Amino acid sequence: MCLAPCNAIRLVLEVAEAMRNGILVLGLMCGTVAAFFAGCAADEKPKPRAVTPVVRDVAPALRGTVGSESSFRNVDPVLVSGYGIVVGLNGTGGLQLDDGIANLMEREIQLRDISAANEYKWQAIDKTTPKQLLKDKNVAVVFVQGLVAPGAPRGMHFDVFVRAINATSLEGGRLWTTALQLGQMKPAGGPRGRIVAQAYGPIFINPFSDPGKEGSGVTSTAGRILAGGVMVNPLPIEVVLDNNFHTRARAITSAINSRFPEETPERSPVARGRSGQIIDISVPEEYRANPTDFLKMIQYVQIDGPVQRYAQKYVETAKAEPFLSGEMSWCMEALGDQALPIIRELYDYNEIAPRFAGLRAGASLGDPAAAESLKKLALEGRGAERLDAIALLGEISAGPTVDLTLRELLNQKQLLVRVTAYEALAQRAERNRLYRLLREQATNPDPNAIRLSPTQLQVLAESDIPGGSIQGVSRKRLGDGFFLDRVQGGEGLIYITQQGTPRVVVFGENPQLLKPCFVSAWSDRLMINAPDKDGPIKLFYRDWKTDAITQQEVEADLPKLIEFFAHTPTPEDPRPGLGLSYSEVVGALYAIHKAGAMNCNFATERDRLVAALTAASAGQRKERPETTKDRPEIVVLESPESTLAPREEGGLKPIIVPIPRDPPNPNNKKK
Repeated sequence: MCLAPCNAIRLVLEVAEAMRNGILVLGLMCGTVAAFFAGCAADEKPKPRAVTPVVRDVAPALRGTVGSESSFRNVDPVLVSGYGIVVGLNGTGGLQLDDGIANLMEREIQLRDISAANEYKWQAIDKTTPKQLLKDKNVAVVFVQGLVAPGAPRGMHFDVFVRAINATSLEGGRLWTTALQLGQMKPAGGPRGRIVAQAYGPIFINPFSDPGKEGSGVTSTAGRILAGGVMVNPLPIEVVLDNNFHTRARAITSAINSRFPEETPERSPVARGRSGQIIDISVPEEYRANPTDFLKMIQYVQIDGPVQRYAQKYVETAKAEPFLSGEMSWCMEALGDQALPIIRELYDYNEIAPRFAGLRAGASLGDPAAAESLKKLALEGRGAERLDAIALLGEISAGPTVDLTLRELLNQKQLLVRVTAYEALAQRAERNRLYRLLREQATNPDPNAIRLSPTQLQVLAESDIPGGSIQGVSRKRLGDGFFLDRVQGGEGLIYITQQGTPRVVVFGENPQLLKPCFVSAWSDRLMINAPDKDGPIKLFYRDWKTDAITQQEVEADLPKLIEFFAHTPTPEDPRPGLGLSYSEVVGALYAIHKAGAMNCNFATERDRLVAALTAASAGQRKERPETTKDRPEIVVLESPESTLAPREEGGLKPIIVPIPRDPPNPNNKKK
């Protein structure tokens, strides 16, 4: 390569100086100078390398979006698993273990110093060796699995499935904190995966089984921990550009950060460029509960151009090509609230697909102007669009008329409409409760008052909703951490959730036990007897763990009976109660309903976690795992109402009501 001019001058001067000092001979000088100029003559600029950029074949309206020029890494559902220890059993554990699993668990016990931890106040641990602990009849080893939503941030909770390895029943058990690694964990041999999550908490057994016994079609050797998994080491999300151009990578980074700006100076930006082809992504705080929608929206962020021009383009595309309405809705939402004046053109459009695309985008951006059209669609629409409109009303802040519309829907005959309206009302009640708590704390003049963090206030708002609100939904926390929700409106119904935070939801104004009645459950361990219409209701219960017998007169009011089932008497709160788990409370309610002793129907969500884990373990791709925002299938169990489950010879026919798997975007964030 040719030297710079200053280097050339310096070389000539050095040679001349050497000649004066007699160091170099003339031949050497000539050779050096000739070699120098020969090198300069031989140095030629390299020819530019031809680069053919990658151009994707996408719809014209989608050109210029992040997803049209890049791919995403680590955005598929993640299977996590591990082996853990369950304590608190009633002599059903401690069976023989495979050598590989036994060695693994002994090593884990020693590494975590479990023998001296007493993590869950379980006695007789301090002087127990790992081998003795694994052989204890009240202890079992379990295999734990979970499916984590793509992009799940640190602290996000998810359901986990547990299966006993050396126990005949997991009833009453509680899982000790268990590390969960990526993929399917093997007890021995092979490399260990990266630890990304933990799981712990009480095990939820099939509520329609007899505690301590195996029944036909049910098992007590497997269960789930609702919201028992928590992400501790999130996987990085990467945007990989099709073409390695630094200028384009900077433009994409800037576009994402402009759409999702930093909340505080201390918080790192959402998008961080690592190279000309890779951009790291972190989930913003407001999307922590549902990172799936955030990742979806990023794909439709427009890289260049003014917002208004693209908003008009998306609106016109939705009108002209209704089959693209779903993608246009995401594109409109990705533009932010600056696009709302143009998006509103679709709110009253005559075709349902473009109209709902605009309404979904507007409601997700928090536009109160979308409320009127959504209320009309919720009251008069049909099918999935109606249910989606109801769910979107739960997200939008547009005054008390929205609450009144949702409460009107509680009186509908269709079960799905009623349940979706309840979910929307509960969400609005939680949000109003949080605003009230924030306001009370901010205006409290007492300098010594306890100050809770926003996260703590959020948990409090979700755990306790007083009655008397315009939403008509109240909530109490009972027993081992499940909620009792009261819904004022519509026909009587007991609704059981089986994903996320466990809830028993009681619809109706006066849900009661019917008299006379006789209820027997769990081989006569639980009996409820009211032989006379005007007489008392007597309850008999024998605890399957301790054989302790409780005999008590109870009230006919179903919510109060549920509280009695779940309450454990303590010195601080000596009220009578049975101390039943969530599973047992649900099982007892089902037995009451099966005996025809309640004046309302009984329905439960369909458990889809096991099917999702089976597909993930087999390597089948799943669009996303279930989340608390999904509307699962609902099963009506032996309803006494002919409108829901017609009677058949030999019993009542259960009805399975399918619900669309693609719920609307749950985020209601303005940007």
